[in-house]
Amino acid sequence: MPSGAVSGGAPSRMPIDADSFSRAMQGFAPFEPEPVVAVAVSGGPDSLALLLLLDVWTRLRGGAVLALTVDHGLRPDADAEASQVGAWAAAHGIAHEVLRWTGEKPGTGVQAAGRAARYRLLSDACAARGILHLAFAHHADDQAETVLFRSERRSGTAGLAGMPSSRSLGAVRLVRPLLAWPKAALIATCRQFGQQFVEDPSNISDRYARSVLRRRLTANPNERADLLETAAAAAAIRCESDRELGRVLGRIGEIRPDGLVTIDRDGLADLATPMRRAVLSAALRTTGGREFAPDAVAVARLDDALHGDLFAGASLAGCIIRLRRDRVLLCREPERAEPPVVLAVGAWQRWDGRYLVRLIPGCGKGPFTVGALGARGYSALRRGYRVGVPAIVGASLPALRSDDRLFAVPAIGWVEEDTPAVELQYLPPWPLSSETFTVVYAEPDIMSL
Repeated sequence: MPSGAVSGGAPSRMPIDADSFSRAMQGFAPFEPEPVVAVAVSGGPDSLALLLLLDVWTRLRGGAVLALTVDHGLRPDADAEASQVGAWAAAHGIAHEVLRWTGEKPGTGVQAAGRAARYRLLSDACAARGILHLAFAHHADDQAETVLFRSERRSGTAGLAGMPSSRSLGAVRLVRPLLAWPKAALIATCRQFGQQFVEDPSNISDRYARSVLRRRLTANPNERADLLETAAAAAAIRCESDRELGRVLGRIGEIRPDGLVTIDRDGLADLATPMRRAVLSAALRTTGGREFAPDAVAVARLDDALHGDLFAGASLAGCIIRLRRDRVLLCREPERAEPPVVLAVGAWQRWDGRYLVRLIPGCGKGPFTVGALGARGYSALRRGYRVGVPAIVGASLPALRSDDRLFAVPAIGWVEEDTPAVELQYLPPWPLSSETFTVVYAEPDIMSL
């Protein structure tokens, strides 16, 4: 068994060797000839071990790593810790940048909001730099903790599959090369490199439910092993479900660059109830630009209503659902779209979780904003331009304005003459039919079932 891999109920404390890590990375192939990989680095032993392993792996292939640290602005020591990570990275010749979560912080649900902000900041930073791969240092202990957390909340099979080793973040691919190894192996890896590290105090604080679960699993290695077996079994089922969902969506679903998703109504009606609801859930998640699936009970109610005789439309998960001839239409609900965002010229910026927008340098002073076109904007635009999309879709389209003057709606190809050049990419967090759920087994090789 490769050094550091998970073995039964007793986690290995051996450091991870370069050959074992290389085999794990091979599971994510193909990479570009000189791969560049960004690494989310907090300063803890997990992320620093990953950074150093990836530094060796990329250098051997003529590539490089970029360390990215998110400062959530929630702890007074965070800025100093980010600076320390930068110093450690510099000692190894690794580039490092700090991404800051600015604005108001929520009074409750801080960890969930911070996690969402972290993923957004990291994925946007990668997209802006043309980096295709973003690595996280989640490990086998994290996986067991995730499965325990979800099982105590009566999660179904999809949730009990735990974290996939790879998933899409719009233009960026998230990879988790260390899911086969326990935390003890990562600490040993840091020590082998002679690398110091820090621990986030929130990891041991009783304020957070996951910290309590973490201590429970540390004291019960057999429970940890059982949870990892549960995850592997549930993941095998989820893999097959994902494959079938992809086949069905390819047959009856369509997604357009303007954000409209349509589903063949008869094809949907012919499906068994679980698959029908899975199709609706996937369509809602993509259309609404959400990371997670909508509430299963609400999706079931929508499914029942769609197959009644009196369905006149609905809204769910930030989406509008309508029937149009033989299709079910889903589009973003304009009132639920993100408020207008001020654009910095030359920088890619995300709007509403679904679009990346960039103004080409040299376009003038501004200020420039991107926001929903709105019903009035749509009505005004269609008086002089053949919009080509239904009104409910048009109102939610990303519109660029300068001092409240509309100058571009790139998703439908409308741009005023002699106005700033704009690039727009439609990149929801989850594509309509996502990649198959991926699994890591005891051997650190990535398996896509």
